[in-house]
Amino acid sequence: MNVSLKSFFIIVLFAHSSALIGQVKEGIIKYKQTVYFEFENMPADMPKSMESFHRMILKNDESVYEKDPDVKSQNNDSENTPRMFRRMRPTKTIYKNISTSKVIEHQNMFGKDFLVMDTIENFKWKISAGEQKVVAGYTCMKAFYKDSTNNFVVFFTTQIPKKNGPDKFGGLPGVILEVQSAQTHIIATEVINSPVTELVIPSKGDKMSRSEFTTMVKQKTEEMRQMWGDRMGRRSSGQ
Repeated sequence: MNVSLKSFFIIVLFAHSSALIGQVKEGIIKYKQTVYFEFENMPADMPKSMESFHRMILKNDESVYEKDPDVKSQNNDSENTPRMFRRMRPTKTIYKNISTSKVIEHQNMFGKDFLVMDTIENFKWKISAGEQKVVAGYTCMKAFYKDSTNNFVVFFTTQIPKKNGPDKFGGLPGVILEVQSAQTHIIATEVINSPVTELVIPSKGDKMSRSEFTTMVKQKTEEMRQMWGDRMGRRSSGQ
């Protein structure tokens, strides 16, 4: 994390203000997540985004990010959404332990359960001094990360002093309440400050490393694109 002297003093001021009004140390944060996607030969009426609702349960240095059981999400599939594409829609639960840097990610894809064993990603955040935003009632600071393939903008609050966040994100001096990128938008909708008795760590599925899982998904995605391209070719030729 890259922090200038000015940003450091602003963070200290934020933390002091948070201490005065009280901090959330454990509880539940609810998020709305939108994923944007597009590939070649997509029909005009095929949805180009997908919404889902999640919650992050916080307890000490541990967290679980999972589908919100209180929300019955409405998918936006159309008649033109390929069946294989619907099957590829992941159901993901992520366990993180900040103190040990351990990540266990459960995914159900292609009708099968997987456990991806990983470590917490080290984002080299740069904090933007003076840029603030209120998310879910909490005053947040802005930070960003950019490399050759990713460009993320996030807003975090020191009122929840955990180096955590939704999905794979974290590593700032406060919980991340919003994530912005070209492919994803995640925003907190509610923060529930209440004791957490226990966390359920994912344990069901075939264990794989991150690289093994990524390779498998790429292969399946390419199969889907080829099948969809063949289908569109047959339609255009009248077969």
